Amino acid sequence: GMRTRMRMRMRMGWGTKYVGCTRRTQVGGERKGLGAPCPVCRVERRGIKPSRAVEEGSATAPMPSARKQKLREASEQVWDAIVIGSGMGGLTTAGQMVSKGAKVLVLEKYIIPGGSAGFYERDGCTFDVGSSMMFGFGDEGTTNLLTRALQSVGKRMETVPDPAQIHYHLPSSSAHPEGLEVTVHRDYEEFIEELGDRFPHERDGIRSFYSSCWTVFNALNSIDLKSLEEPIYLLQQFLRNPIGCLWLAYYLPMNAGDIARRYIQDKELLSFIDMECYCWSTVQATMTPMINAGMVFCDRHFGGINYPKGGVGRIPQ
Repeated sequence: GMRTRMRMRMRMGWGTKYVGCTRRTQVGGERKGLGAPCPVCRVERRGIKPSRAVEEGSATAPMPSARKQKLREASEQVWDAIVIGSGMGGLTTAGQMVSKGAKVLVLEKYIIPGGSAGFYERDGCTFDVGSSMMFGFGDEGTTNLLTRALQSVGKRMETVPDPAQIHYHLPSSSAHPEGLEVTVHRDYEEFIEELGDRFPHERDGIRSFYSSCWTVFNALNSIDLKSLEEPIYLLQQFLRNPIGCLWLAYYLPMNAGDIARRYIQDKELLSFIDMECYCWSTVQATMTPMINAGMVFCDRHFGGINYPKGGVGRIPQ
């Protein structure tokens, strides 16, 4: 007979990992495609005990009666809006509508809400499987989006402030034979001073580049953040803060790499700027919009990185 191949699969959105075993799935007495991942392994890897139906070869476990009852009740009601997907965007959207008095139903196909703020529990411990470096928990300005989203539904989370966003340990070079080490301190001046100590000949360029980031951030932090693609919203914000909007319009078509090269010549330092961008945008500086760079490079100092107690899974909960 043919053997089922061992396969490892990773669903990036949920962080779910499982290995298909050599057991073959059967549904209705017939074999279900050779190589199909075994539902028993799949459920066990997710930390859920397989039900009797799954153990007997059913592709999915029967829906709990309590969940059936909730769905039955939901189907009999009239909703002002239905949000499909309970990721952070979906939950925030639903929360904003509920705060305005709308009756909202949120649908989710997975076993827990949160999207990239997912988690799993094992032996009494909680593990994040998505985001863990959290922005938006500050108390000032308009960029504290998580704080404001929770406030819209009458909630607040206790967080632990991180004294540093990243501690870089980079390979050796002619200028740094023992390797380049830089800590992105929560305190902005401390970070700028340390980076300047590593590249003393570029002190002015370093400060000029990150000052441009602050120009972008201060403009964003002075308006009510919504979609920059909505003309009516942009007109309203322009009337309230024309200078801030003009700065955003100026930087909107630009990328962080081009701005960095205006002020910085050292190739190793430019590579560091690439690394700074890649750590959160997953692309180099020339592919990172300056608007995004300004937000991240400055909010880590303004609002800071704050880790929610109990894990990021507590946010959607």
